[in-house]
Amino acid sequence: MKQFRLATIFAAVSLASLVSAHAAETPVRINQAFQSLLYLPLYVAQEQGFFKQQGVSVKISTGGGGAQSWSAVIGGSADFSIQDPVFVPKTRENGGQGVVVAGVQNAPTIFIFGKEAASLQDNLSLLAGKRVVTSPQPDTTWAFMSYLIKQNNLKDVKLVHVAIGNEIPAVAAGRADYALAAEPQTTMAEMQNGLHVVYSFSAAQSWYPFAFSSLTTTQQYIDKNPQAAQAVVTAFEQASRFIYKHPAESVTIARKYFPALPEEVVKTAVQREIDAKGYPENVLVSQKAWDNNMNISLYAKNIKAYPSEATSYQNNVNTVLATKAKEAVDAMGDK
Repeated sequence: MKQFRLATIFAAVSLASLVSAHAAETPVRINQAFQSLLYLPLYVAQEQGFFKQQGVSVKISTGGGGAQSWSAVIGGSADFSIQDPVFVPKTRENGGQGVVVAGVQNAPTIFIFGKEAASLQDNLSLLAGKRVVTSPQPDTTWAFMSYLIKQNNLKDVKLVHVAIGNEIPAVAAGRADYALAAEPQTTMAEMQNGLHVVYSFSAAQSWYPFAFSSLTTTQQYIDKNPQAAQAVVTAFEQASRFIYKHPAESVTIARKYFPALPEEVVKTAVQREIDAKGYPENVLVSQKAWDNNMNISLYAKNIKAYPSEATSYQNNVNTVLATKAKEAVDAMGDK
């Protein structure tokens, strides 16, 4: 009987400790624009328990687009969002108070693929007279290709607009010579359709680094929830480093979120992202990464002016949280 009572007491204490630990976690809501391999640090932080380790319990939702995700934060149904960070300065141009707190994709991981195998990386003149698939104006691939044409004074390049996801069929069917896409479409084009990846924007020195996808919130949220905000950013720092140290485990996590994709496609796509340094080696968004995004955003007329008070790095990027996250994770070592 005595042993039974002790066991009962022990079980009760253990349960109480479990409930207490769970209750101590601050709930945080993160809205992602899409479910994307570009957002792998989010999934790694969730699956590896980095959020919980930092004392927050994260619920992930999907907006269906950058505008929708950022609107969820502004409307109060999410605490953070992940998308192109341009929505933050756009909000500031209209009197809002958004802020970028961490990089999720730190490189312009858009690639050009086509039927011809010759590399364009150091010979963009091969694009002369070619048809290139992009999404419609002012979407990202349109802006990237249009800016590349202007930047390099390329002649007689015809842009063919298709909806996102239809890039591969357009090239395979002969409607265009090349197409721009992100992952996993790039790897699918190569592995499943016999096309060739011939250009990486990330590998172009003038384009890297680039604030491509970022974790965003409001200053009001940070002021009211400083510990939770720091915890989330620190978890992203842990996750980004984990991807580089443990690529095989990261692929396993990616497959869980993209079960319909063949394992080899996921593995190759994640490795291409790693090689391109798409996932941040440190989640601090740098001045150069911000400048590169704003220059493209201004070209695409997604912002009114740059530089300006509303679009400046100093007013839009919170460097404190990411700096502290780096220090914290450095102190952890390999623990």
